[in-house]
Amino acid sequence: MKKIMILTSERTGNGHKAAANALEKKFNSLGYETKQVDCFTMMGKLGVLLENSYIPITTKCPLLYYIPFLFTQAFPDSMHSLIYIKIKKELKREINEFNPDLILSVHSMFTKSISYFLKKEKINIPFYINVIDLVKPPKVWIDKNANAIFVATDEVKNNYIKRGIDKEKIFVSGFPIRDDIKIRTTPKQIDGKINILLVTPSLSFRKNIKFVKEVSKLNNVSINVICGRDEKFYKSLIKKQKLNKISKDIKIYGFVNNMNEFLENSHIIITKAGPNMILEATRSATAVVISGHIKGQENWNYEFIEKNNFGFKCYEPRKIYKKLYNFINSSELSNCLKNVLNAESSNGVEFISNYIKNNLK
Repeated sequence: MKKIMILTSERTGNGHKAAANALEKKFNSLGYETKQVDCFTMMGKLGVLLENSYIPITTKCPLLYYIPFLFTQAFPDSMHSLIYIKIKKELKREINEFNPDLILSVHSMFTKSISYFLKKEKINIPFYINVIDLVKPPKVWIDKNANAIFVATDEVKNNYIKRGIDKEKIFVSGFPIRDDIKIRTTPKQIDGKINILLVTPSLSFRKNIKFVKEVSKLNNVSINVICGRDEKFYKSLIKKQKLNKISKDIKIYGFVNNMNEFLENSHIIITKAGPNMILEATRSATAVVISGHIKGQENWNYEFIEKNNFGFKCYEPRKIYKKLYNFINSSELSNCLKNVLNAESSNGVEFISNYIKNNLK
């Protein structure tokens, strides 16, 4: 039985973990033995601190995240050298214990540092990278020594070719999306109320509250709000609803395990620019409103939505009512619901697994 090791992170955003989970499920169904490895834990106390700090920093003090991000953009090799030093002992132990036939990374911090480790240790294991950004990935994703690089869009491929990556190594695979998000073949119909889904639309608590209030001013809509693990956002909405400060018709949820059902029943989703959420939405033929992003990391993902006419960007709550009103009361929404049927970037699991099946002998 062939073995595949997936390098990921448990707590630095949903995209990495969601991609790893989707790939692992597919690999296991094909008869591979698969193991996910959280590389941050291999970095010891520093790695655990970095991983645990990611959500608090990006949500409460984004500038504190953005400054180190700029450093990694300016000096990506220095960052990878540091990571190599921190992980080499534990990574060697993991490889010796699991003895993988292939290593696949879905995290930008574990790319060039990994191929350098394999070369330094003279370990002959194919190393693949799955880039999960949609438009302009940070420089830390780049690794000319990887055996294969899977990217979500043609734009990323062209970007990488310009940066000197061998085009024979780059494959437009799409993004690995879990299989319970079904691909629609017909556009969603608008027969009555328009169903709007808000999924933590911003990194700002105040903006999140304002987005909900502004969207609730629309007539003939049904609104669901998913707060995820943001308990402050959830408790605040529940409190405001009890005090009649927001409509009691709004349905408020914390963390959910049935996102596929919410997406299936929504016409519009309002969310920040995380690639996983964007592509789960387009796969389910839902129009997308990008309402925020992690500075540096997700800056350009809105372009994927706007260039393909899948929706629009609106970062200011005070503007969302008017934009949504015009969007709904024109042909724009209907056009977007048709356009998203042509989204081709959400079936990465099949492409990547087929490539591995044909090349891992």
